[in-house]
Amino acid sequence: MLRGRDALQREQALARAGSQPLQAWSAVPLTQSPDYSRRSVAGARPLGPVIQLGNSLLDEQPGARLLLPVRLADDSMLLLDLGWLADSRPQPALLLPPQLRGQWLPWHGRWTLPGARSGVAGRVDEVAMASLPQVYPGRWRQGVLVLQPALPGLQMWPLQPPLSAQRHFAYALQWAVLALCLLLLLRPRRWRKG
Repeated sequence: MLRGRDALQREQALARAGSQPLQAWSAVPLTQSPDYSRRSVAGARPLGPVIQLGNSLLDEQPGARLLLPVRLADDSMLLLDLGWLADSRPQPALLLPPQLRGQWLPWHGRWTLPGARSGVAGRVDEVAMASLPQVYPGRWRQGVLVLQPALPGLQMWPLQPPLSAQRHFAYALQWAVLALCLLLLLRPRRWRKG
C-alpha cells in the first residue's frame, strides 16, 4: 500500500508539474526541496567524472544512467541525470550545452544487495549521495535534475515510476484476498460447525 501511495503522489506531482511553464533555476532558494518542476539551467559546469549507475534496465535492456555532479551559476551544486546508455553502446562525448532543461525530482534510493558497489565516480550500483558533499564540498541542492531531452547519444530516463499506483494497489489487494482465503482454509473445525 505504501509503495502505491508513493507512486500515486509521484504521478500526481509529475502531472501538475507537466502543466506548468518552464522556470529558471535562478529563482530556486538553496533550501527548497525538489518539487517535480520543469527547470532551465544556464552555465552548469562539471565538477568531476560521470557516475554510471549500472543495473538500470530500460525496455528490458541492461544499461546505466549517466549522472554528473555540476556547479551552477550561483555556485551551488546539483546532480544531473544526463540520460541512459545501453551496456552494448560506447559512451558518447558528453558536452553540456550552455542551456539545460529538465525536471527536478527527489533522489530515489535503490534496493541493493550486500556487496553492491557504492560511489560517486565510475560504474556503481548505487550513488553514495552522502559522500557527494565530502568529495565536492560546497552548497548542494537536493534531488536530481533529469534532463529533457537527454544529451545526444543517450536516451531519456522515464520520469514515471515503472509500476503505476494502480498496479501497486491491485498487488496489495491481491495479497489481502490471498491472506483472507488462507485464514478461511486454516481456521479450526469448531468455527466451521458453529
